[in-house]
Parts: sequence; structure tokens; C-alpha cells
Amino acid sequence: MPTVGGIVIATGGQAQSGRRTLSDVKDELSRPMDASDSTVRDLAGDAFRAAVRTMNRRGNWPWEYQQQNISITSNFSTVTGAIKKPLSMYYLTSATGNPYIKLWYIPYDRFVEKYSLNVSGQPYAYTIPNLFETGQIRWFPNPGSATYTTLFDYYRMTPAPTDDSEAIEIPETAIECYMAFAWWELVKRVPSGKLMVSLSDAREDATLAFRQMSAHVNSPGDRTREVNVDLNGTWM
Repeated sequence: MPTVGGIVIATGGQAQSGRRTLSDVKDELSRPMDASDSTVRDLAGDAFRAAVRTMNRRGNWPWEYQQQNISITSNFSTVTGAIKKPLSMYYLTSATGNPYIKLWYIPYDRFVEKYSLNVSGQPYAYTIPNLFETGQIRWFPNPGSATYTTLFDYYRMTPAPTDDSEAIEIPETAIECYMAFAWWELVKRVPSGKLMVSLSDAREDATLAFRQMSAHVNSPGDRTREVNVDLNGTWM
């Protein structure tokens, strides 16, 4: 398989000090019931992982943005995690490493229907065989024995933590939204006699948190402003 280098990770690659661990999340979720009860803690972990999966399917978030250099040496290349949404793929200049030639994305169903897999040459397009599941990329044409370097920008799936000491790869500005969904999921899982809040109230809190986070992410900034010049040269 081709080697991978030059990885820039927007969340998980940041300093881990100060980030919550899965154990911290379990403590917070299970404390109102019994933080020493292993079953309650397991339910809390399940609830948080469900919250991560819920947020994964609800949108593309800034902390999920990834940029990665890929060395093309065969039909297939891999990235570091599941790809949620591809954004762009560019060849890099050998001298400066700057992006300069775009490769085009082909949906996989169209790729297998219309493209021959027995063509060799410098790739000008790519496809993702199993979007949402793997980090695998296929190139067209087959690069043969040549080696090329590209820069891939994409949104990844936020990983659901499994180990108690694992740092949560979600920034503090966003994790409370995930926690709101985790509370909702936990209320659905615990016996009715141990309910800390009603299911409808937990759902309302999660819905409000999601709306607030969506509004924050989509609020105007430089990325949504345009500067135009009219025919008289006046800035608008």
C-alpha cells in the first residue's frame, strides 16, 4: 500500500492536555446515579458513543476537517480514517509542495459503470469505493509504476472513543452539544426508576444544543462575505 505522510489533523492532532477523556465523560454522565456502578458507567459510555454517531450523521463540522498528503504508488491509497465528505484533491508541486492541478472526483457507482480498470497513466480522477466506512481511495487511470503526491482535503467521521483513557477528539467549544445528546441517549437506556430527567426534556435540551451549534458554525464570517468591484472601480 502507498505510504502516507504530511498529515494535518484538525482535532485529534492537537495537544491532548486539557481535553476530556472517555473516563471524564463517564464520570459526568453517571455521577447523578452512581459513578461507582460499572453497569451505569458502561451505559454512559454507550450513550456518549451514540451521541458521536448522531452528530456524525447530522452534518460536517469544522473540527472534522482534515488535510493529508497522499503518495500514489498503486491503484489504491488509504487515509487515516473514514471519509465523511471529500472536498478536493490536488497534485503538489515537487519544488514547493503547493497544490496546482486538480483531480476530479467520480461517484463510485458511475466509476464502476463507465470506467475501464485496465488503463494506465497519470491519474486525473479519483473515487471512494466505500464512503462512510473506509479511508480507501481509488485512482483513474492506474498510475502503474509511477509515483505522485497529492493533497487531499476532506471531512472525516469523528471517532467514537472506546478506551477510558482516550482523549475525546472534539473541542471544548463543541463537546457540550455532544453531551446533550449523550444525556438523551442515557435517559433512553436507564430504568425508569433511575431517571434524572424526563425523556422529552432530555430530547428538548439536545435539540436546542444542536440548533445553537448549527447557528454558531453557520454564522457569517470572512468565509461567507464577498467583495465585488463595480464598473467604476468602486468597492462594494
